[in-house]
Amino acid sequence: MKKYYFILLMSAAILSFLCFACSSSRNLSQITNPKTAEEWAWFLFDTASVHSGLFVIEAGKGDGQKNPVIDYNSRSLFTPASNTKILTLYAALKFLPDRLTGLKYHQKDGVTWFKGTGDPGFLDPRFDSDDVLTFLQKQESLVFVSDWGSDQRWGSGWSWDDYPYYYSTQLSPFPIYGNMIRAWCAEGEWQVHPTGFILNWISDGDYFRVKREENSNIFQLNVARCTSDTLRIPFVWDQDVLTTLLADTIHQKIDWVRKPTADVGRSWSSIPGTSRDTMLRAMMYDSDNMIAEQLLMNISSVLWDTISTARVIDTLMETDFGAWKDKIKWVDGSGLSIYNKFSPRFMTELLHQLYHSMPQQKLLSYFPAGGVRGTISSWYGNGGQPYVFAKTGTLSGVHCLSGYLLADSGKTYIFSFMHNNYLGSSTPFKEKMQKLLNYMKENL
Repeated sequence: MKKYYFILLMSAAILSFLCFACSSSRNLSQITNPKTAEEWAWFLFDTASVHSGLFVIEAGKGDGQKNPVIDYNSRSLFTPASNTKILTLYAALKFLPDRLTGLKYHQKDGVTWFKGTGDPGFLDPRFDSDDVLTFLQKQESLVFVSDWGSDQRWGSGWSWDDYPYYYSTQLSPFPIYGNMIRAWCAEGEWQVHPTGFILNWISDGDYFRVKREENSNIFQLNVARCTSDTLRIPFVWDQDVLTTLLADTIHQKIDWVRKPTADVGRSWSSIPGTSRDTMLRAMMYDSDNMIAEQLLMNISSVLWDTISTARVIDTLMETDFGAWKDKIKWVDGSGLSIYNKFSPRFMTELLHQLYHSMPQQKLLSYFPAGGVRGTISSWYGNGGQPYVFAKTGTLSGVHCLSGYLLADSGKTYIFSFMHNNYLGSSTPFKEKMQKLLNYMKENL
């Protein structure tokens, strides 16, 4: 009999708990007049057709994960898109010196053997790569060493049909000119740099402006749609393309070998490359995918004298992010891969680690600023006085925003919005986030 009453008692307790949980969830989801930040989150984002999550903590408090300001689906996994670049930012700040390694070289019998380190800045007009260029110009005989294959041109889980677009530039151990041509119109004619590629001219007012064939460096330029703005179109990178373009630039013949001979590689020296912080700000402000991927390659070259994005990721997942090893999935440096899966809780924890690693002003300088710069220059503004410093992440049906909020109270908050599986534009979600962020700024 006692056993029977005990079972009844436990059943009643479980039922009571479930009813309370359902009632609590139902009460939050049915709010029509929100009065707190938590209620605002439910009011704005609780929709059946969209997978949304949000986690907010106060910066500097060690118990933020246990006592969040807002916790809405924070443990759920989302495709983060370019929020992944915050992990690349963390990795670069941890492992790279003030300047990237521009190239590595070995000299013997009057020959300079050199190999790439993944530095994305060489001859890209946006960056200073003078040291590497000057070094190469001074050598009498150059041989490039590389066993890079065409199957390594993109990351795992990337969309292959994005090949003509600037945001899907091919990866390589030794980028040159950003691995892109630049095309613009001057006096009614297309101008292209660098030169040396096959150019076909067409005239069709309804056709694309500039397009490349998928597997070759044959470009079609539409004279009927010649415009003054500069277009960036990726070219197919391989060792022949690199050595040809480089030879045209420094005016000397350059050979290449797939594997180093006998004792080449026994001791490699290095030449400094582009500025780390310049690269990081370009990556974060413009959401530059190529820079993000190449930075992980540069880290690998610095640490192990090899180029392996996977090795960098695996190392951090075993160390700094060890507590999240079975809770997230990290695949690439840019966020182009649909295989990346993060949670809002993880993103805020990562941002909190960054917050404790350097002065706040310096940290915020790496992030786009609401209404001022980067991918949020048209959003989250405050009359030229930004209060939101955050990284966006956007793919089809994906929009995320993770970063820092400076409240009127003087406090700093760390947040991560993640939205997946919606149709159409991301604008409705940006409008809702703007409303909630402004509420947090004024009331927290």
